[in-house]
Amino acid sequence: MHSVAQAHPELFSALPDAARELVEAAWDEASRGLSFENQRVLLDGAAGLLQAGCGIAVAVSYLRAAPQVLRAYGESSLACLLGVSVSVLRHAGTSALDSLFDSLPQALGRLPAAQQLHAYLGIIDELSEAAPDALIPLFVQSGRLLDQLALDGLRRWALLGVQSHGTDPDERHAWFRLESRDARAILRAAGEGVLFTAVERRLGFYLRALWARDTALRPATVSGEGRKGQRVSIVDGVIRMPRAFEVFLGQDGVALYRAAAAHAAAHLQFSAQRFALRALRPIQVALVSLIEDARAEHLAMREMPGLRALWLPFHVALPTVTFSAVSLMQRLSRALIDPGYHDENAFVARGRHMFAQALDQLEVPAISREIGALLGDDFGRMRVPFDFRTYVIEPLYRDDNLHLWDMGDAGEQRSDDQETILQSAKLEQQEGGEQSSAQTDEEQGGPAQPDTAQPDHVSASEAAVIEAALLQPYLYDEWDYLVGIDRPRWCTLIEKAAEPGDPRVIEEVLQRNDETVRRLTSMIRAVQMQRPQRLKKQLEGDRIDLDACIGATIDLRAGRVPDPRVHQRQGRNSRDLAVLVLLDLSQSTNDWVPAAGTTVLELAREATALVAHAMDDLGDNFAVHGFDSNGRHEIEYYRFKDFDQPYDELARARLAGMKGRLSTRMGTALRHAGHFLRQRRAAQRLILLLTDGEPHDIDVHDRQYLIFDTKRAVEDQRRHGIATFCLSLDPAADEYVTRIFGARNFMVLDHLRRLPEKLPALYLRLTS
Repeated sequence: MHSVAQAHPELFSALPDAARELVEAAWDEASRGLSFENQRVLLDGAAGLLQAGCGIAVAVSYLRAAPQVLRAYGESSLACLLGVSVSVLRHAGTSALDSLFDSLPQALGRLPAAQQLHAYLGIIDELSEAAPDALIPLFVQSGRLLDQLALDGLRRWALLGVQSHGTDPDERHAWFRLESRDARAILRAAGEGVLFTAVERRLGFYLRALWARDTALRPATVSGEGRKGQRVSIVDGVIRMPRAFEVFLGQDGVALYRAAAAHAAAHLQFSAQRFALRALRPIQVALVSLIEDARAEHLAMREMPGLRALWLPFHVALPTVTFSAVSLMQRLSRALIDPGYHDENAFVARGRHMFAQALDQLEVPAISREIGALLGDDFGRMRVPFDFRTYVIEPLYRDDNLHLWDMGDAGEQRSDDQETILQSAKLEQQEGGEQSSAQTDEEQGGPAQPDTAQPDHVSASEAAVIEAALLQPYLYDEWDYLVGIDRPRWCTLIEKAAEPGDPRVIEEVLQRNDETVRRLTSMIRAVQMQRPQRLKKQLEGDRIDLDACIGATIDLRAGRVPDPRVHQRQGRNSRDLAVLVLLDLSQSTNDWVPAAGTTVLELAREATALVAHAMDDLGDNFAVHGFDSNGRHEIEYYRFKDFDQPYDELARARLAGMKGRLSTRMGTALRHAGHFLRQRRAAQRLILLLTDGEPHDIDVHDRQYLIFDTKRAVEDQRRHGIATFCLSLDPAADEYVTRIFGARNFMVLDHLRRLPEKLPALYLRLTS
């Protein structure tokens, strides 16, 4: 076997002098059984880590662990490992990275598939930002943890440790070292996983028996487009269940699914009202959700008292000296459903008392908002740290509560009750949380004193924190053309509520472009004059449909009832299409266009308003979305108008309020747009992309990287039957748009002032 200096002299010579001898010593074992190309990849990774400042000892640890990843999972998994390694090095230092490589072999033995390894590394990446000091004890215990917890359970267990001890590093270390009684209790409670597919049919019958109606049950998405975490969710009246659930020791696995389904169905029955989001602080959002969970369950138990026995075993919180927001909320949840539970904590007692006082008003959903907001005020006076970003709703059978909240309610009128709540003293969110310097009056049994220094309004930053936590991210792969692989779950896209503007702006656009609107109207009439078409399989007609007759004859001879639709007649074809207009909203759209006397963004708004007017007049099914980005972890996506939503005043207000900011990570936005179009049943599906420049982002320095990724995204959409057409406002775009979209799938507009008249005409040409 050749030494590393003989096999890869150019790479070996690039290593630091101090590293060469140690790498040479570790190379024989590391390279055994690897192809020449895999050896290069392995050595490239070591050189990259050394350049990042990991140190020689860590690089040698990498050479001992990484070959196992290459042999068992392939290059894509090694790329994922290297990406997470850089994150660990940046946030937690060389000791944590060395511990990761040392513990990796025992973790690999418990992760049989590449997808599981990527999920495990994703947990490490997440913890490296949330609690970097917890990584080393986690790595030390990784074998035991993976033996007893599925990956989703491991993530939930780790986040519980972070949020329960966010301001006490000693307690947090005890949790991850498994010296905490609570941490060990959760591990003992972990049991066998149960698949949703094994119980789906039984759950459907169960819910029908409870509520005398059919309830739609579907598995939650777990692909690259899936949402982070595995919780029950309710989307458009459909209950989305995790594909696998963990159960408590001694519980029938079906019981957890049954409890989750019954709880979600209770929400469908009793939680019809959505709450305004931006009038509340993060802790109040969590508490309103908790009270609404209890309200829906109590109303269900009034009709079916036996449901208490179904839900109660999952409430295992106990009185404890641990004083944290999560602990108190879990204890309050149990107090509201378990009459036999005793808890002397003043906050839990107050919550139980307020709920008992409102028992005769439970039919009114607003009672949850009132109680939850006032309990949030108590947290404000107690100064209990709370981080919404890591908050995990417990017990496990309860859903994520996203369906309870109206994300686009900024500026709407509030009821008197809501105004009363807004005037209450509220918790002041502290960046990162602070440890209380003294024991609270609540713990001492005395009355809580109001904090006159607390603000009486909700800041924009706090509203952003709530939205970021509730609107959980979509994770997408990204194509790396240099190594020829998809970086798994590399980009994080977050859907954000579009800020409304003045809808009169759009009306002024139509008035200002009156001549263009009149020309569009005549073009629309021409398009609406549909071409003649022979319609087959008709009950009546002027001719016989030969294919239908043959099929009917086969049915007759087979003893089946034939289809009577055996005629054809003359008819008109209809426009069967779904179009998504995708707008690049990067900072460059704020550039001034001297020839037009306005900005690129204003021209794009005018063009979008005109094309939306045309699509609405035609009766086409369309959506208008936009995007910007701030690195791969923060791709923002805005839905101004969705499919099946009317193009009404609200949609026009959202268009009027769109703003240009940040960068243009185009590939991920196209993948998310394709996600919506793949759900449409239409003969023609089209993404019409409007951009003023090439793909770019702040964390990418290779100009070709995002161009090739966008090309890959366009090809992916084409494989799903979705066409992509780009209208570029960059005069120098020809050199890259041809490569991305193909020779016939783009148009470069040299005179930007003509955009408002060109875009609607282009749309009619593409869809005629």
